[in-house]
Amino acid sequence: MAGLIGIGIGVSVGPKSGDLLASTASRQPSQPASVARAPSVMLGSDTIANLVERVDGSVVSIDTIARSEVDPLFGLFFGDSVPQTQEQRGVGSGFIVDESGLIVTNHHVIREANEISVALASGRRLQGRVVGSDPANDLALIKVNDKNLPALRFAAAEQTRVGDWVLAIGSPLGLSHTVSVGIVSALNRGIAISDRVNFLQTDAAINPGNSGGPLLNLRGDVVGVNTAVATQGQGIGFAIPAWTAQNIVNQLRSKGRVQRSWLGVSIRDFAQDNLTGIAVMATAPGGPAEKGGLRPGDLIIAVDDRPVKNSRDLLSTLNDRAAGITVKLTIIRQGVRDTVKVVLQAAPGNYPER
Repeated sequence: MAGLIGIGIGVSVGPKSGDLLASTASRQPSQPASVARAPSVMLGSDTIANLVERVDGSVVSIDTIARSEVDPLFGLFFGDSVPQTQEQRGVGSGFIVDESGLIVTNHHVIREANEISVALASGRRLQGRVVGSDPANDLALIKVNDKNLPALRFAAAEQTRVGDWVLAIGSPLGLSHTVSVGIVSALNRGIAISDRVNFLQTDAAINPGNSGGPLLNLRGDVVGVNTAVATQGQGIGFAIPAWTAQNIVNQLRSKGRVQRSWLGVSIRDFAQDNLTGIAVMATAPGGPAEKGGLRPGDLIIAVDDRPVKNSRDLLSTLNDRAAGITVKLTIIRQGVRDTVKVVLQAAPGNYPER
């Protein structure tokens, strides 16, 4: 099984490494098949070079410094020569999403950072501050004091297909504005670093330092945020999809935090006699599920007509739906197929993940 690492350097090394989950088999894309797709872009001899010239100014390099106190016990052994604090430096990438200086990157790039330095394509360096961060989705929004910066836009979900050409731009190993090219290898991959995100898989070369940089289609739209790489493989990288990132970024921009939606159930995975789903063990008193008519013993097999086979499927599906949204749950109750509609609520404090 392939290990996974977040692809920052130094302090920005990502969430704990983990084995590739058994759920890495592709699931159905979240977008309906009937949605009209944008016209294809032909790949010519100058397509990549022209695209890089157009978008490169929107990609930034991010350097961080994280300071921590040195254990006083070191002073007992090494005397006064031991410094009181130690520094860890990190390198990552990001991209501008608003001309006012808003920049998207990974949470693990800026995690615990005391100083954030952002290098623009022009070579200018600006101090960055964190607007908001979401560890669960490994995304962060930072701000620099500047204006009229060239911004990138997120691609719509229906624009991304397996086999599409993509570019990764970032600072692998600190080498800023490095460009690599590949394709979208798969959609909806489940990997160990986050149980909320269905990742894009790509064979565009990404390495430590690419974290937070954009994965772009041939239109120059961001289809993903480069986040992790398989340590024991080649050409196996993962990016947070644009449609997930945009939802999180919008919340960070408006609120500085992410408000989780809440179904209010205790569940376990169910698989028996060619039937898979999520068994409801209990519902929170007064919670959304109880109000919507969900009962213990129900088996959830789809959300808004999208099949869900396990708890990870449910969690990643709800991740893209805000509080106040009504979801249709397809269930099996006492052997009979039925549907219930539940209005998701804002998650209370100390709430279960579902």
